[in-house]
Amino acid sequence: MKKSLLLVVAILFFLVVTIVLGFEEVYDVIGRMSIFQLFAMTALQLCTLFLTSFIWYYLLKQKSNQVSLSNVFGINLAGSFVESVTPSVKVGGEALKVYLMQKETSLKYTEITAITLVSKFISLFPFLIISFFTLCIAFISFDLPLFVLLAFFGLLLFFSLFFVIFNFEGSFLGRSFSKLEQTERPVLKKIKEKVNKTQVFLEETSIKSKTVVTDYRKRLLLFSIAFIVWAFYPVKVYLVARILGFQLSPVIVIIATFTAYLVSMVPLLPGGLATFEGTLALILAYEGLAPHEAFSIAIMTRVITFWIPLLVSVVPAIYYIGKTKDKTESERRWLRW
Repeated sequence: MKKSLLLVVAILFFLVVTIVLGFEEVYDVIGRMSIFQLFAMTALQLCTLFLTSFIWYYLLKQKSNQVSLSNVFGINLAGSFVESVTPSVKVGGEALKVYLMQKETSLKYTEITAITLVSKFISLFPFLIISFFTLCIAFISFDLPLFVLLAFFGLLLFFSLFFVIFNFEGSFLGRSFSKLEQTERPVLKKIKEKVNKTQVFLEETSIKSKTVVTDYRKRLLLFSIAFIVWAFYPVKVYLVARILGFQLSPVIVIIATFTAYLVSMVPLLPGGLATFEGTLALILAYEGLAPHEAFSIAIMTRVITFWIPLLVSVVPAIYYIGKTKDKTESERRWLRW
């Protein structure tokens, strides 16, 4: 209910801003994009999602032959659906992806979790590097809002958690809760059990994550693919602006795109809604665009990169969740028999 309410709040935000800026003005700018151009841009977005899925597929193939690229792409879309409707730092759908992939393969949860973490690390690391250099250029060129810098440090802090997991040693948890071993209180005993299970899970995940890809050439290939994926994001914003009739500086587009994605990763609203559009429009306005023009570019960018993929991902989400439920019910019936 809370997630649905946040999504409604975000949609209402767009309606209010559109009315304030002028519905007819915004509609006039948006209407310049033809259906063919809309489909072409959407195809480009789906290609980037496919490349992201390929990274995960490539890593999974290192540990199991029971995976297909089509299945990985479908499960990745299903995870993207959850990610899009929940406030998260690009990880909202990871739990669902791990769960669905475990049902499709014979891999353990620790193995799939380790692979998923490595995949997310490979996907986010190029973004972190690009964002750093983008912010350096941006602060030299003009003043950015403070929240952009705070968002970057927030992402840096979040990214450091990967290193904690990759190099996890659970002994400190054991020492912290060692006194609970002699307690007779049921609540504290349950806490101790949960801590032990978490410690074992993280230790196994940490060990397995280090063995997913050991060949530096394979790592270089995957990082290169991730870099290409992120490099396409400002290209899409630039093409949307051109289609709508605006010739923008590539430097401004790059700065606007990556600062917008950076801020949108702060877990406030589902899919970074409102924060992405607001930041993108704000930075694009430095090019001298009218508020309704900058907002129109931001809206159409999100239609292509968020709303249409969201609608597309509903189908695989329903399919895989339903398939998993049917499989679980069949297993339960077999066990009862």
